[in-house]
Amino acid sequence: MNLYWVTTDDHAEDWFIVASSAQEAATFHEDAEGYDYGDATAEMIVEIPKGIDASTGWPSDEVLKSCGAKFLSKAPARVVEIGDRRFCEGLMESTIRAQDDDRFEAIGQGRPNKTEKATVH
Repeated sequence: MNLYWVTTDDHAEDWFIVASSAQEAATFHEDAEGYDYGDATAEMIVEIPKGIDASTGWPSDEVLKSCGAKFLSKAPARVVEIGDRRFCEGLMESTIRAQDDDRFEAIGQGRPNKTEKATVH
């Protein structure tokens, strides 16, 4: 199994996928995120180390760390460094987390996703 970076033209859901081929990674992403066939592109980043239990789909933080990933940011968007490259999670997920935090904060439950409150200029 390999770790792929999967992107689309809108970059709304870019993230890592574990798969045995680039085609499998792209197809998983398209199916899971509601894209049309052919919308996603997958680039192999690293081979999953032997002994690591990883099946097709989104990798856990543990799988990413086993591949050498360092988390530079977890909110609002995850930013991961592997080797000399940085990868930023698609913006849709971070937007949803920020909106959820706005709702939680409005009912007095703080910001559990630890996103920053948007400032109006």
